[in-house]
Amino acid sequence: MNIGARRRGPAASVLIAALASAACSSSSALKFRCDASQINGGLLLTVDVVRATEAQARQIEALGEKWFYDPLRDSLRDKTTTVTFQGGANSVRCERDVAVKAEGKDRYLVIIADYKYQSADASRQLLTLSPDRWKGKTLEVAVRERELSVGGR
Repeated sequence: MNIGARRRGPAASVLIAALASAACSSSSALKFRCDASQINGGLLLTVDVVRATEAQARQIEALGEKWFYDPLRDSLRDKTTTVTFQGGANSVRCERDVAVKAEGKDRYLVIIADYKYQSADASRQLLTLSPDRWKGKTLEVAVRERELSVGGR
């Protein structure tokens, strides 16, 4: 029996377990960029980034802008990152970087903005990203006057 192989066995097991654990959760980065002078009519804009199960993502989509005032938002507080952007002539260029770690059953990423002037097309202020669009990626989120858009690399 090879004693050296036996000694490597537990270390290899630990390494395999760590790699498997890393595969179950993955990190992503969101890079928010906007022209601050032209967003949300010059008012503070709140944007939530929510890690969600499929069912939760559908609930948020159904709520739309009402999400910001619904008890569901409070119940998902531990899965939500909120960023704000100040618009108007006196504001500076706005940039925010947000790290997002996918954990457990969180398959979807929902990005929703509380614009004062809602667009008739809800998809302009609420984006739902499937796992293949966001997990392990860096995404650029453009914050515009009345809409959000996502690009990635």
